[in-house]
Amino acid sequence: MAAFTSDELSEAYDVVVIGGGAAGLNGALLLARSKRPVVVIDAGEPRNAPAEGVHGLLGHEGLPPAELLERGRAEVRHYVGDVVSGDVADVTREDE
Repeated sequence: MAAFTSDELSEAYDVVVIGGGAAGLNGALLLARSKRPVVVIDAGEPRNAPAEGVHGLLGHEGLPPAELLERGRAEVRHYVGDVVSGDVADVTREDE
């Protein structure tokens, strides 16, 4: 599991995405393609893991969910985004 302090995250990344499912990875991909420093923190427990395939996603009908996520992680990394394994225990606002 990754361990980051808020200072480390704020100095290294413009955006921290909590959750590496399809939506989180898609958001991170768009940011990384726009050359924004982004990290995805994911616990690796996707809700759709038991599904046999992805349905209703253009171009990916029937694709195993784990393969979709691995492709997404690879795309984010290709654009120099980071994807790390970890849990987020707390998020707080530091200023107004």
